[in-house]
This record gives sequence, C-alpha cells and structure tokens, in this order.
Amino acid sequence: MNQEIFADGISAIHVTGNLVRLDLMTVQPQLKSDNGQPVVEVNRRIIMPLEGFVQSLATQQDIVRQLLEAGILKQNRVDPIEVP
Repeated sequence: MNQEIFADGISAIHVTGNLVRLDLMTVQPQLKSDNGQPVVEVNRRIIMPLEGFVQSLATQQDIVRQLLEAGILKQNRVDPIEVP
C-alpha cells in the first residue's frame, strides 16, 4: 500500500448498474457556513462493483460486532438495519 486517503465520512452513495460510487467527505473546520457550522468538502470518490460493496459492508459489520464485544463501542438504542 503506498497511498492513504483520509475521510471524515461518506457524504453520498450512488448506485448505477453494477457500480457503486461512494463520495468521501472531509470537514473543513477553518471554514464556516452562513450558520456558523464547519464546511464539508467532497474530495474523493471510491468506485467499486456492487459485489465488492456488499462484501465490504459485511466486513464493516464484523468489525463493529468485534468492537461492541470488546466494549470499545456501545450499542445505540436504535439497532442498525440488518441486510439479509
């Protein structure tokens, strides 16, 4: 691996045919919107096949489960939607 990409989160997900596009965002705390909130900038996009997106979701769910079991994360009152 020779390049790292940082993102504060995903701002949007677009599905077109068999491709999934994830728009990554970063918060620009030095910039403020009209209401005083930090500005969010969409600056990268990950494009992957639908099958890879679904597999990555399963990997993320497994990591969240491990973090919950280790007590690093606490369960929210609202359970996430389970995808069969």
